[in-house]
Amino acid sequence: MPHARINGIDIYFERHGDAGDPLVFIHGHCGETPDWRFQIEAFAPTNRVLVMDNRGHGKSEAPKDRTAYSIEQMASDAEALAIEVGFERYHLVGHSMGGAVAQEIALGSPGRLLSLTLEDTAPSFDMARNEVVAKISAMRNEIAEKQGMAALAAIPSPFPRPPHKSEERVVEEAQILARMSVDGFIGSFAGLTTWPGTVDRLASNVTQTLVIYGEVDYPLIEASKRLAKLSPAAVLEAIPEAGHAPQLERPELFNAALRQHLERAAAGTSAK
Repeated sequence: MPHARINGIDIYFERHGDAGDPLVFIHGHCGETPDWRFQIEAFAPTNRVLVMDNRGHGKSEAPKDRTAYSIEQMASDAEALAIEVGFERYHLVGHSMGGAVAQEIALGSPGRLLSLTLEDTAPSFDMARNEVVAKISAMRNEIAEKQGMAALAAIPSPFPRPPHKSEERVVEEAQILARMSVDGFIGSFAGLTTWPGTVDRLASNVTQTLVIYGEVDYPLIEASKRLAKLSPAAVLEAIPEAGHAPQLERPELFNAALRQHLERAAAGTSAK
């Protein structure tokens, strides 16, 4: 299985497709490379696709040091891996936590990006630090520490299931969580919630950007709108009847929106 030694740890990745503009996907917290399976299928015939497991996720190495999971560090991982596989310039797609990673890349290395897509994410995850969420997070961390990730994965979600999220996906999410390391789980969420965000920096985003979100992903609807408003080069699009992962729940709609965005970027045109 393909791994690259990046920033001192082993990062798992996959390359798909032999021609076309490079396209890089970055998954969210508790995600893995299969989160992009429908996009690999749709875009590998026309693009060179790179997917990866973030540090502490999937088949990538999970450092024991829980301070090693900052958003900036994960952005450095993704950038270095893209260079390692020969992607000089590329379209970048980031989901949730991966959207935070993608924002850091876009603002730190704008010349490397052909376009940017931010899916169900935010310019800051300070909402995860409110009292209720903090208590839930502390409870989940305690279960993970004392009982293990399998015990945490066995707890049903308190949120209603989006209409297009299958039972198979619910089972898959539990399996992914159960095999995740405790260090990766706790460390990466801490990295996300302590990330300073991009609220004060997005006005300088020069990359043509698609901000896309699921219409029933209620915690991130306003955050997505704010993200688009703060970024002068952004277009906002909602996927109907989709929750937090439109790329999996309604892949045909997500892929159509993404393809249109890539085509606009390639042509140098804007939807605005």
